[in-house]
Amino acid sequence: MTYTKRFPFSFIVTIWITAFSVVASAQEVNGIYTDSTTKDLGEITKVDALKGIKFRGWVEGYYVVNFNHLRRDVANANQASSAIQSRDLTIEGRTFDVHSNSLSMNLAEIELEKVPSRGGVGFKVDLASGDTQDIIVDTIKFGNPTSVSAFDKTFQHASLSYMAPVGQGMRFDFGKFVTHIGGETIESIKNRNFSHSFFYTYAIPFQDTGIRMNYAFNPKIYTEVYVLNGWNVTSDNNSGKTYGFSVGATPSSKFNLYANYLGGPERPNNNGDWRHLGDFQIIVSPSSKVQTMVNIDVAKDKNALGAGRDAEWEGLTFYLRPNVMDRFFPTARVEYYNDRDGFTTGVAGHLWGFTFTADTKLGGKDDFAHLLFRPEVRYDLSNHPFFGKRGSLLSRNHQFTAGIGLVAYF
Repeated sequence: MTYTKRFPFSFIVTIWITAFSVVASAQEVNGIYTDSTTKDLGEITKVDALKGIKFRGWVEGYYVVNFNHLRRDVANANQASSAIQSRDLTIEGRTFDVHSNSLSMNLAEIELEKVPSRGGVGFKVDLASGDTQDIIVDTIKFGNPTSVSAFDKTFQHASLSYMAPVGQGMRFDFGKFVTHIGGETIESIKNRNFSHSFFYTYAIPFQDTGIRMNYAFNPKIYTEVYVLNGWNVTSDNNSGKTYGFSVGATPSSKFNLYANYLGGPERPNNNGDWRHLGDFQIIVSPSSKVQTMVNIDVAKDKNALGAGRDAEWEGLTFYLRPNVMDRFFPTARVEYYNDRDGFTTGVAGHLWGFTFTADTKLGGKDDFAHLLFRPEVRYDLSNHPFFGKRGSLLSRNHQFTAGIGLVAYF
């Protein structure tokens, strides 16, 4: 995921479909592996003033080996050419699990949230630290040095909420949010696989700052409208605004549709050239024991490559996630990402990714804390030399990795 993400955008796309993800709706508090029944701070502390404040947290680490064995000194010497900014970036095409053959503790996070009642106020604060936060801020600052600050390394999300007494309840949120785009989010525990897809790494923003309005017409349909400073910026880089829209539908317990849009001027001191992004997700659950999801992204950035030369990127990701006794989730992901101009990745061409994650939940149901054990193998393929090997960058069209992610959560 990079500040310059571009997408090939066919304007036929006006509605996008988003699979069940924590970022799809302002009213969602649960991820793929975190529960909606989060702990109540008041009940645990026995302080009445804290009742209604939900909290949860996790610590995440990993050990992954890249069998291309890209050398650290080579990766560090060529960091300026990478879309993702991190020291020792020896696994390419990834967002956060970027260190090969190194025991890495990449994220510690606590979330606090008070969901507003009708006519009431609330808030949400996500405090985070680790390599994940450093990568987000360093990647954004690499292309837009004044758009984020030290605040962004600690506060992953910080917003105030008000539930207006209109109809079923109209919710307004103001602050910094994790982006509503995409079927994956920052924390791996909220995703179906441990590593992030190419979509997340290259095609969409990490975060947004602005105002969000959410209204659920009924339990099956909701919509959201966003007015934002722009892609990844806390402080705006031009005088224009970026506008977002989201709609979600759950016709039945077996079928979910989500469609997201983001559009506005994203380059510094440029209000005329807009970037458009459509994100579509479809989730089909034939039974409680298996879930499939398709995520489609298309995007276009006007004049990004020069006068009259638009940048485009697009792709499709498919997930298959069986559920074995609510303990074992052998999840497969197949993805295709086309960056024909090299605008988001730095290399013109397309990428294929094949990932298998053998997620296993450990710990008793009533335990305060649990452990998620996430062995994963992944094979990435490109139609051009995209990956490095040992002492040579852009020398291979494939990359194979294997490793384990561990998440302790409560």
